[in-house]
Amino acid sequence: MQFLYHKEAKNPCIFLEKEAFLHLKVRRVKEGESLNLRNFQDDFLYTYKISDVKRNSCVLNLSSQKEILTFKSGVSLALGVIEPKILEKILPFFNEMGLQKLILVYCEFSQKNFKIDKKRLEKILINSCQQCGRGDLMELELYENVDHFLTIYPKVVLVDFEGEKKEFDKDTLYFIGAEGGFSQSEKRKIKDKIALNSPFILKSQSAALGVLSKILL
Repeated sequence: MQFLYHKEAKNPCIFLEKEAFLHLKVRRVKEGESLNLRNFQDDFLYTYKISDVKRNSCVLNLSSQKEILTFKSGVSLALGVIEPKILEKILPFFNEMGLQKLILVYCEFSQKNFKIDKKRLEKILINSCQQCGRGDLMELELYENVDHFLTIYPKVVLVDFEGEKKEFDKDTLYFIGAEGGFSQSEKRKIKDKIALNSPFILKSQSAALGVLSKILL
């Protein structure tokens, strides 16, 4: 773990309990040791000294702070809503690669019984940041259908077999469909298309990771 997230990081003193304290119990930290915290609101890494350790809590006292500028890729990606369990598995990969914003869209081929729990996804992102050292949370947006999405993001490029094979651009918003791709109606609404250089049919998560690797890595 590179640091521990806490919304009160930067305060002179923090009372740590419940789930946040469990992280320390697992690591078996001791009184007098140092612990790094971030709050995802600024570019500082805060170092605290652990004191007053009890069975279910402890006190953290600020000892120093260091500015670490957070990397901002500026890259956004739109993805048709897929099975939540699969989304939860690939979310840390998106976060580690530096995706700045993930835009989830209910497409015609998205199963409507798929419910997105944004609080659960945020928790996964926090854990990912603590492990990889990212100093901000990846942004999440959710749209109920393609029409609503296009009113906010009218300039979008579909990742589709019918598209042209060319270089991917970090300033372009690419849209990857749900399992089964895009419906004919959705394809008519979005004229610009690009294809990945693969002869095989890719799952949505494979296509998303492929696009991001071309842009970010």
